[in-house]
Amino acid sequence: MDDEEIRIGVFVCDCGTNIAGVVNVPQLVDYAMTLENVVFADEGRWSCSVDYLSRMKELIQDNRLNRIVISACTPRTHEPLFKRTAKEAGVNPYLLEFVSIREQVSWVHMKEPDIATDKAKDLIKMGVAKAALLEEGQEIRLPVKTDCLIIGGGMAGMNAALSVANQGFNANLVEKESRLGGILNQICFVSHDNHKTPAVKVIQAKVNEVESNPNINVYTDTDIEAVDGYIGNYKVKLKTNGDGSTEELDISTVIVATGMAELEPEGQFEYGNDSRVITQLQLDSKLKDKQVGDVKDVVMISCVNSKNEQRGCCSVGCHASVKNAVALKHLRQDANVHILYRDMSLIKEEGTAQQAAKRLGVKFLRFPDDRYPEVVKDNGDLVVKVYDLLLGREINVPADLLVLTTAFKGNETVEQIKGHLKVSGNPDGFFQESHVKLGPLEFATDGVSLAGCAKAPMTFKESCEEGIGAAMKASIPMKKGYIEAEGIVADIDLPDCTQCGLCSKRCPYNAIEVDEEKNPEVIKALCKGCGLCAADCPQECISIVHYSDEQVFAQVEAALEAKPEKKIVAFVCHWCALGGVDMAGVSRLQYPSNARLIRVMCSARVSMKMMQRPFELGAAGVLVAGCEFPTCHYITGNYAAEKRVNRSKKKIAKAGFDPEKLWNIWCSAADGPKFANTMRDMTRELGLG
Repeated sequence: MDDEEIRIGVFVCDCGTNIAGVVNVPQLVDYAMTLENVVFADEGRWSCSVDYLSRMKELIQDNRLNRIVISACTPRTHEPLFKRTAKEAGVNPYLLEFVSIREQVSWVHMKEPDIATDKAKDLIKMGVAKAALLEEGQEIRLPVKTDCLIIGGGMAGMNAALSVANQGFNANLVEKESRLGGILNQICFVSHDNHKTPAVKVIQAKVNEVESNPNINVYTDTDIEAVDGYIGNYKVKLKTNGDGSTEELDISTVIVATGMAELEPEGQFEYGNDSRVITQLQLDSKLKDKQVGDVKDVVMISCVNSKNEQRGCCSVGCHASVKNAVALKHLRQDANVHILYRDMSLIKEEGTAQQAAKRLGVKFLRFPDDRYPEVVKDNGDLVVKVYDLLLGREINVPADLLVLTTAFKGNETVEQIKGHLKVSGNPDGFFQESHVKLGPLEFATDGVSLAGCAKAPMTFKESCEEGIGAAMKASIPMKKGYIEAEGIVADIDLPDCTQCGLCSKRCPYNAIEVDEEKNPEVIKALCKGCGLCAADCPQECISIVHYSDEQVFAQVEAALEAKPEKKIVAFVCHWCALGGVDMAGVSRLQYPSNARLIRVMCSARVSMKMMQRPFELGAAGVLVAGCEFPTCHYITGNYAAEKRVNRSKKKIAKAGFDPEKLWNIWCSAADGPKFANTMRDMTRELGLG
């Protein structure tokens, strides 16, 4: 391969009019042909269509292309498709580079076609510069057996275990409590229309099904003490809380279904100070035991600790309020029940629940977003003052029992499980899926699936369905007998290594082991290619496949070849930050065209040299963009990146450059406005616009 002539082909997509409606695509094709090592360029109306992909394979073979640059939409959605096409055409898929001229150009510079075309030329030039230095990579094939660990014995976990077992695989269901059922054990009824079928009967039916299945091993009152290994080769140590005994399991895949817990509203609306103020789950327990007492007036307040600056809609609060109001009216027909709400977020099927509640006499009062009810005491009695939007005035509602519909959080095992499995979570203690749309039932870590309320609050039906879905995800590699892991991994050049051990200590996946002679070795099955080790290595002897120093610097130099003083070099992580870039594009948010984005898998890949090199070439500014705290698809990558940015500012200042021109942002995949605003702010403060 080293002696082979580099023959790059550039394929530019019109994307209908999504790109061609703004960017001069024929001009891009002509420009691409002027670049070094480019021997072929072509325009495709819909490059991802079956017809064009077939044509692309023919063009690759006819022109003997051995490097490919796709200039189209975002790599986050279509890169795997084009990689498969390259492979089918006989080109190693790691010899393909992806350039986004839709989300990063045509959609965000719609009113400036000439400027957009010039920016697209730069991005193609950067892609070609990197492509010339690409090296072949290989997916890592790992054997996978048929033993699955399900963590959490709620409805999602039990459904997952049954789905796994019914395919003939071995399911090991681990529950920290002494009985299966999860949060459903605290609930009276699962919906408004089954008040004659208590949740306990639903649980028992499912438990009987689980315990009678010969392919399911159930461990209750048991904790996960340790997890070592990777997909197909996990060693899991269990500890029984009763007698302290331990057991080790050989596991191939893992499903996390740890459930959720109420976020108790300490100090709000007299909660914790008055026994008459309880939460919906606490009301559920009273209803289950038929111990609501001699209550006459019940008031429920929705959206406590939710739909605010800290978190969004809990998604199940309205369902719970209506369900419990109906159950309460069936138990105490003479009770006056009021539900005070901001918005009723009910799916179509649940709309009938609200109507059923109204027929039973439940009153619904809507209050403004910025004017929450107030709880006062009148001679020891609870009174709720609420502004009724329909009446247009404040009214007083007496309450023998005040029920708060509060938000939820992940349960107390989340931090422990995160450490064991090397996966991410969000600020509310829920686990973070790989991608909200593209990977909703899995983590970035291969072989680990995610189900039910471990991810977010869900209804009974949703949780059951997610358990089945996660089981299907886990079953794919078990059915095939193997998995092909991504070939973007670290390589260590041992002759230059000083055996400092820093890479082994810093790796968030424990993917680098040090042997008896203190030589580091990459366990490629564990490595995720985040690049933290390469950026930290003092000897610069670690390279990341597809994201080597040489390749990244080639992109920087290509971007700044002309008018560097007008340009910003932005290093953007593939996951959340690039997701924010894409969302800005999808939303057609218009921002200045100065930035030239360089994709890295994680912001932790960006070394201090990478941050300084653009300034040496005359760049106006540099941006490092990563996942929003505290989440990161590489566990601690953004934390490492933040520390390195701060150190780089000092180094850049010593080198004679203005450290205030080095920026960093932490952006969620949904926050397009944040990225667009950052581009506007940088352009303004750097004096570029």
